[in-house]
Amino acid sequence: MKDTFAVFAGMITALVLVFVPLLLLRQCSGSTAVKEKTTTDTVTIVRIDTVVIEKPKPVRVVEKEPVFIRVPVPGDTTLKPGDTMQVPVPMMQYHFQKDSLYSLDVTGFNVSVDKMEVYPGTVYKTINTTTVRTEKDNRRWGIGIQAGYGYNFGTGKLAPYIGVGVQYSLWRW
Repeated sequence: MKDTFAVFAGMITALVLVFVPLLLLRQCSGSTAVKEKTTTDTVTIVRIDTVVIEKPKPVRVVEKEPVFIRVPVPGDTTLKPGDTMQVPVPMMQYHFQKDSLYSLDVTGFNVSVDKMEVYPGTVYKTINTTTVRTEKDNRRWGIGIQAGYGYNFGTGKLAPYIGVGVQYSLWRW
């Protein structure tokens, strides 16, 4: 019976010596929780510049098909008073352009542009993305330098202690 108890106690001791360090190492290498919070802020600014063009000059003039209009005939001609006559009116297409600021096509007889106002809108968009990353350490067990007051097994008294040891963290700051 004594031998059985010694074998059983030896097995328990061996199991404790194997599994306790494994448990401590598993806890020491615990994971850290990472929490990310991303915020996006978009700022849009629309700027409108007024561009005034005084008396623009045509870049291109194209002759179009004439338009016929009826004109009353004066009384001193061979035609009867009150008669009308068809008269051709020359039509032109005028093309006004300045870079990519404006383009204008006008068709008619003796056309001119006195003033043109252009309101180009410029959009400035700024996107600010901010990511805040916080890490929380979930490990409680560790190996570290320790200082404190404890029981000294050599003298059997309480004494100051400085050393390296296994620890369980109760509070973290």
